[in-house]
Amino acid sequence: MKLAIPLLVAAVLVVILAIRALQDEPLPQTGPRESAPDTAIAMTPSEPSPQLPPPATDSDATEKTTNEEISDTDFLMLLREYGFEQLEANWREWAMSRGYPAMGVAGQYNLEQPYDQYDNETLKGLADNGDKWAQQILAKRISRTNPAEAIELYRKAAVRGSVYAMSEMANLYLRISDKRREVEFKSDELALEQVYAMRDAPVAPEVAGYAWTAVAEMAGTEPMFGNIASSQFSRKLSDEQKTEGCEIARSMYEEVTTQRESLGLGDFDRTPPPLVYSDPNASAGCSESNEPRLDLSGCRRMQMTREGQTNVIWLCADAPS
Repeated sequence: MKLAIPLLVAAVLVVILAIRALQDEPLPQTGPRESAPDTAIAMTPSEPSPQLPPPATDSDATEKTTNEEISDTDFLMLLREYGFEQLEANWREWAMSRGYPAMGVAGQYNLEQPYDQYDNETLKGLADNGDKWAQQILAKRISRTNPAEAIELYRKAAVRGSVYAMSEMANLYLRISDKRREVEFKSDELALEQVYAMRDAPVAPEVAGYAWTAVAEMAGTEPMFGNIASSQFSRKLSDEQKTEGCEIARSMYEEVTTQRESLGLGDFDRTPPPLVYSDPNASAGCSESNEPRLDLSGCRRMQMTREGQTNVIWLCADAPS
């Protein structure tokens, strides 16, 4: 996922992925509403929607919602009841806490510091002091001229809690492994030498990238939002390579968590985003359970079945008042 994609668009993408089977079915209208701009969600109900079952409480979540079936239309109506704008705002907050940088319409980062205006030397100074935003933004800048240093910066940002950095590192490894994209690195002799060295390393770059998608899952990313690269790696790797990648991922996760403990940061935050969509095809497949490694105990678990395929969605937002 590119830095230039605003988080609010990413939030919309998650909802679309969760209901992708409904592309030809528009949401039933309950009243007139203004058109939403391209870069924001502005869907708000103008009339009361049909009554749906209330969200389960913590005490009965497991018993009553484990196999809750909900139709695609009712699911869309439920999202409207919760409020798309509020869901998007919660998504933004959750994503930024995991290192996903939001950008405004003008293409500038919506962060406390103007990172997009800093030169590389300034970013490096901040990165050396443990600033995860500087680490991953600088890594993005130098990924084509010094991919080895970019990977190291992404690693440091990952230790600081950036699941986004893990995904970006996986994407960089994917580019390095693809000979058709070699032209991206040919403008710099050092970069090309590093690319060839990584291709000849004991661990192939595609295996290393696959491993980092698994580490992102172990750290508690939202499956569709943070691990889009998993399916790309799965098509490239043999079963033996996937097994190798999973073993490496477990070792890397232990290394990252150990470094976090030494910095007094503790484990990764398992708080879920407002919507969680589970798709085994978007998983690295390194865990026996297909469910996300998030604290879903307070979420409403729903199943939607269409054309023989069942998708699981957790609604973790606060119920509308």
